Amino acid sequence: MNIYWIQHFWFNDHYNPTGDIERHYIDIKDFGTRNLAITCAVNVLGPGAHIEIHDNVITGDIGLAAVGIKSYDYISDVTNELQHVENDYFWPCAIIRRCVAVRVELALSRAWAGATGTVHYFSD
Repeated sequence: MNIYWIQHFWFNDHYNPTGDIERHYIDIKDFGTRNLAITCAVNVLGPGAHIEIHDNVITGDIGLAAVGIKSYDYISDVTNELQHVENDYFWPCAIIRRCVAVRVELALSRAWAGATGTVHYFSD
């Protein structure tokens, strides 16, 4: 693997005090067709909490944050056509050959969070 370009990305200081999941996206695209290795991780997390007591029953929730590869597009080696992959969970890393676009998602609820990542563009 010959890495010829490194690109960094980040989600700075997102805050969500509600119990609803808030989503933020970074689209990495317009680079033609490239081989890439991508990683991402939450780099800061300040979780909050919501606690209620009713009739001696305690309920509530705790803050959370997650970051991952939401989707990507690539050119198939078999059909030579554009393929789209939509992930239903948070992939922290991937190697994607003949990639044309990547979407990274940061999701948070009752938290202050940030995330960072790196894309390594490579040739074989």
